[in-house]
Amino acid sequence: MTFLKFAAILFIVLNFTISIILVKLLRLQKKGGNFADIAFPLFVFEFYLITDKAYYHSLLPHLFLALSILTIAIACIFLWKRKDFTYSRFFKLFWRAGFLLTFLIYLAMTISLFLM
Repeated sequence: MTFLKFAAILFIVLNFTISIILVKLLRLQKKGGNFADIAFPLFVFEFYLITDKAYYHSLLPHLFLALSILTIAIACIFLWKRKDFTYSRFFKLFWRAGFLLTFLIYLAMTISLFLM
């Protein structure tokens, strides 16, 4: 269990470091990208790895449920507030908001590991 606590903290630092380095190396800022575009799928994969080992069941379905609710909320906001729906703007907003949601859930999972 101590290894999982260490790995959960280490994944946060490595995820941000690797994402920032890749964005600078691939020059994604010029194309409108940032570190969240790379860090989002990494956090999902790391969330699966840690929860699969730490808990009886993986908590990945809970993460997908939260992302699905986020998708519905973003679609409703686009349709009600703006009365305009474009896939490129929707996908970009979902990807960035999904990163934020996944990071917060990953952080909550890390804190719950330390409380176990």
